[in-house]
Amino acid sequence: MTFRLTQGLYSFILVLATALLTKYFTTLGMDSFYDTLDLPKGTPDNRYFSYAWRGIYVLLFLSFCFILAAPKSQDSSDDAGALFVSQLFLQILWAFSFFYLGQLTASAIVIVLLDIVVALMMHTFFFISKAAFACTVPYLAWLLFATYLNIFVIMLN
Repeated sequence: MTFRLTQGLYSFILVLATALLTKYFTTLGMDSFYDTLDLPKGTPDNRYFSYAWRGIYVLLFLSFCFILAAPKSQDSSDDAGALFVSQLFLQILWAFSFFYLGQLTASAIVIVLLDIVVALMMHTFFFISKAAFACTVPYLAWLLFATYLNIFVIMLN
């Protein structure tokens, strides 16, 4: 397993850009409409969301570093990279639709798509790097919890 600094930088930039964009949209929504919503039981205090996402972003960075450094076939490498970038895009789209636009139903559709893409990404990662796969398990768990919250926010509002 060889690792180049450029691979780490590539992974870092992708994850950091996603984190910054989602934080921007989330902050706008928190300041404008989120506090007016009826939230489902089990919704954590707002400060816990940022802690969870920090950990998830570190794990996403590491998982993609493992993928980039692992020996693999060209097909699996292309699939893993495309799925990784796709789920980052869907993360941004979800934050934009939920927090910035306040489109709860559209964001529910996006997060279900995100769940599916992450599950596919994890499946692909599993065959390339078990460590990369392991790093994504908490992410899928958190996304499924977020999906529950999103759907119940729709039902309560």
